[in-house]
Formats: sequence, C-alpha cells, structure tokens
Amino acid sequence: MEPKKEQIEQPETEKPKKKSHEALKYVLYLVVVLVATGLSLFISLKDNWTVTTNAIGSADWKFVALIIGIETLSYVFEGLIIMVFAKLYTRDYKFHQGLANSLIGAFYNDVTPASTGGQVMQAYTLKKQGIQVSNAASIMVMWFILYQTSLCLFDIVALIVEWNVIGGIESIAFTINGASFSIPTWILITIGFILNISVILMLYLMSFSHRIHNFILHHVVGFLGKIRILKNPDKTRENLRVQVENFKIELRRLQSNVPVTILIIILFFGVLISRYSIPYFSCYAVGGFMDPNTGINAAFNLGDMFHAAFRTSFHQMVTGLIPIPGSAGVSELFFYYMFHDFLIDGNKIYAAQIIWRTATFHLVLLVSGLVCAFYRHRPKEDITYANRETFVNLQFETFTERKLSSDTLYETSQLSRKEIQRKLNEKMNARKTKKTESPKKKNKKENDDEWDTIDIDS
Repeated sequence: MEPKKEQIEQPETEKPKKKSHEALKYVLYLVVVLVATGLSLFISLKDNWTVTTNAIGSADWKFVALIIGIETLSYVFEGLIIMVFAKLYTRDYKFHQGLANSLIGAFYNDVTPASTGGQVMQAYTLKKQGIQVSNAASIMVMWFILYQTSLCLFDIVALIVEWNVIGGIESIAFTINGASFSIPTWILITIGFILNISVILMLYLMSFSHRIHNFILHHVVGFLGKIRILKNPDKTRENLRVQVENFKIELRRLQSNVPVTILIIILFFGVLISRYSIPYFSCYAVGGFMDPNTGINAAFNLGDMFHAAFRTSFHQMVTGLIPIPGSAGVSELFFYYMFHDFLIDGNKIYAAQIIWRTATFHLVLLVSGLVCAFYRHRPKEDITYANRETFVNLQFETFTERKLSSDTLYETSQLSRKEIQRKLNEKMNARKTKKTESPKKKNKKENDDEWDTIDIDS
C-alpha cells in the first residue's frame, strides 16, 4: 500500500516531460503581464497625462486606503473559506494558513492563462499545511462548486438589475489596416455569461441526468472533435468524466454539511461584493462624481456602489473570454468601456482605472509573490505543475478515497435525519393517541403491547 500512497502524492501522470521548456513558458507569461500592463498604462496616459496625473495626485487618500482595506477584506473572506473547509478534516488548521493559501492561489491565477494554476497549487499548499492530499483535492473541488454557483447567482442578479443599462454601454471599437469596426459590448457580456453559467450548469445536469451525461460525452464531444474544435476528443471525454464524477462526490459531501455550505456561500458573496465594489471607490477617490458647478463630490451612495459592482461582474464576464495571464491589458481596456459613462466627470476614468488596477492586481501580485517565495508551507512542486491538467490528474488519483469518505458521510447524515424524523413521528402519534383514546382503551392497548412484546421475544 505504501507505493500507492507515494503515487497519490506525486502521480506519474503529473510530471511534465520537458521541465525547462515548461518553466520558460511561465517566464513568458510574466513578460506578457508586464508588457501588457505597460502598454495599457501608455495608452491611458499618452493623451490624458495632465488630467490623469492631476486626478491621481489630488485623490482622496482616505478612499485609497479604504480600497486597499476592502481588497484585503476579500482575501480575509477567502482565508476564512479555506479554514472552514479545512476544519471539516482537522481541528488544527488556523486562519493565517487559510489566508496564506488564498494568496498563493491568487499568485498562480495571475500568472497562468485563464487562471488555471491556482487551484492545484492551493491543493499542494494544503498538503504542506498538514491536510491529506485527497482531502486537499476535495476542498478545492468544493471550492469550485460553491464559488462558481455564487458567481452565477450574482451574475443573474446583475443582469436583472442592470438589464436596461447593458444596451447603452458603448461598443468596443477597433481599427485594423485602416478599417474600423466595432463589437457591441452587450454581445460579449451575453457570451461571457453563457460560458460562466454553462460550466456549472453542465456539471449539475451531467451529475443528475444519465441521459444528458451520455449525450454530452458521446455526441457533443464527438461532434466538436470532428469539426476540429477539440484536438483530442478521447482525452477530453476522459477528463470530463473524471470532473463530473468528482463533482458528484463533493456535491454529496456538501449536501451532508448544509450549514457549512450556506456559510461558505455567504462568505463567497462577501468576496464578490468586496472586490466588485472597488471600481466605485476608485471613481470616488479621484472625484469622478464631482459636480462641475459646485466642485463637491457626491455623497456616498450604497445603490451606486451596487450598480458599480454589477458592472464589474459584466467586466469579469468579458475579460474571462480572453485567456491572457491576469487579463493584463484586456482588463484595463474593458474597464474604460464599462465605467466611463458611470462617472459624472468622465475625464477621470483613467485615473480611477489605474488606482483600481493597482489595488486589485499589481499590489496583490507583489504581496502574493512574496508569500509564494517566503511562506514556509509554500508548495515545493515546480511551477510547471500549475495547470488544469495537473488538477484533473490529482482528482483522478484521489478519487477512490474521496468517494468512500463522501459516501460514508452522506449515508451517516441521511441515517441521522431518518432517525430524527422517526422519533418525531413517534412522538406526534403518541400525542394523538393520548388525546383520542379513553384511559380504559389506552390501558387495554398497553396490555396488548406488553403481550405482543413478550410473544415476539419468546
């Protein structure tokens, strides 16, 4: 059994064949982030240098400090989420471990395309923090289920509340070889929303419907392979099967811990609202809501803050379509289109953009990078492990152990509920019997019950 344990912790399928080549790829990702960030700053400042620098120089630094505090709060929420999950498996897990874990996930998400590297490196960090690797994989799958569910619920509310606003958002203009064209922003928002919700919805449907499960695996994947959208349909089919089975396992575990599930969803909404509200405070800090006649910034408005948060959810939907590490460059571009008409003084949009991006990306990248470099329980695995395929392999290697624990937990939970319900029904029936039966009949029934008991025992 010992060799099998080693295989679980370091499965052969995870080992990259060309480490030097893969490591170079991640260096390239960092270069892309730096170049795209520099290019976006250049575009922001080249025609608006004076207005932007003056707005940043005169920014209300109390709000800048508040922005940093709100971003920090979002990672506090994430640290609490990790801690709550870990407490399902051990009592010794501390909040500071969860906070460090969330920052490590942030770093690897920022330096990998489509944020694919964070989960697996968080799982390896949990292993270094004393959580069994199977439980670490379980935690990260449950994290994905509840985060994606919370995100989709927030997106649905955003679409309902801001439906009339979406059509009025300016189209994104492009000029290529002297030819100009534009893409309506509402189309990109719609596509982004469909992709966001389709991932979690597909997993739910495939988990509960055998017919849909087979249809997607055989017909949909096969069709996408025939038209060359999928290069390796068999591998895609196997990966999807693994993820669906793991989804079912961890969904059952969540059903066995309803109070924990509700608490985690509340914390995830705290994460989303915290991060999505930062654009509002960035605009407020630079005087974006200042009345041009009086020169006075508008009073804080909770409704406007939520409107900004909903627009930020649209921003996330659009930037998620383009798998650039950290959405560098793309994020800044779409920020302008989402918020320049939101401000009273639209000339200060670039100053707000710089403050927002610095607080939510550059500062986080710096701090999380330091945590990855110096935290004693940081993952020892090479950065080449930070990809989606490695996480799928980790789920596959720990499948049997996690399925057994999940099934046991669910059956125990269901048994407890049945026992509670049975006792409640017995008490209710006893009360009804006591009210309806006369003392004489009641004594007769008790005597019959005694004889029945004696007869059964004999």
